Amino acid sequence: MLQDLPVWLAHFRSQAAHPRQVPTTLDDTLSARERRLIAHSIATFQLGEGSEGARLRDAVRRHCARPEDQALVEIFDLFIAEQQRHARLLGEFMEDHEIPGRTRALSERLFRFLRRCGGLEARLRTLLTAELVGIVFYRSLEVVSDCRRLQILCRTLVADELVHVALESQLLLAMRSRRSALVRGLLGGLEYAGVTAAALLVWLTHRRVLAAAGYGPFLFVRDCRSEYAFYLRWPPTANRGARMTRPLSPHGS
Repeated sequence: MLQDLPVWLAHFRSQAAHPRQVPTTLDDTLSARERRLIAHSIATFQLGEGSEGARLRDAVRRHCARPEDQALVEIFDLFIAEQQRHARLLGEFMEDHEIPGRTRALSERLFRFLRRCGGLEARLRTLLTAELVGIVFYRSLEVVSDCRRLQILCRTLVADELVHVALESQLLLAMRSRRSALVRGLLGGLEYAGVTAAALLVWLTHRRVLAAAGYGPFLFVRDCRSEYAFYLRWPPTANRGARMTRPLSPHGS
């Protein structure tokens, strides 16, 4: 699987013992205008972060038949717990600002359906797509409000999600390395198309927040694709030097 699984395991154990905190002394003022702007979107993403992850756990356990891969089982148990912690942090913010939760959302239902399809590789591909798009969204959410608590909350979520994406991309690249060049190219194209479709869906359903952050649909799709290319090197002809610098949002955050 991965030679550095012990390093990943040490990281997630450390994060579980000492998770990133959002200081309680931060300014927590959210204007009525900001609340109206973000309420729908933050409730949708909170719903998506709260998955129990039972099917992902099952897929990981089925994939990890060798003793040396068992560390991955614990890694994903800790990974899922971290995602659920994100849902709690968002939920606490929503509760404090009287933002109602959601029980269903089209984008969340679609991602959840896709995560149920196929084995571990297919599930990782869907999870990676959702988190890549989520990173760009959270950066956008940060800049549309002057609420310091929300800004630091978004940065906290992005910091964790960047680690998640690094792990998922390493696993996908390791799985892909066993395939022929033709199959690798086809899978890369499929992933790239998936990121494009997911970005368009998220822009359509959260366009008020994204437009307020300076994103039109083409710019949002471009930045989501740039995130994907940084981690998974697609398109294959992309300049290698572009991987040395993280893609920035239109606001440079």
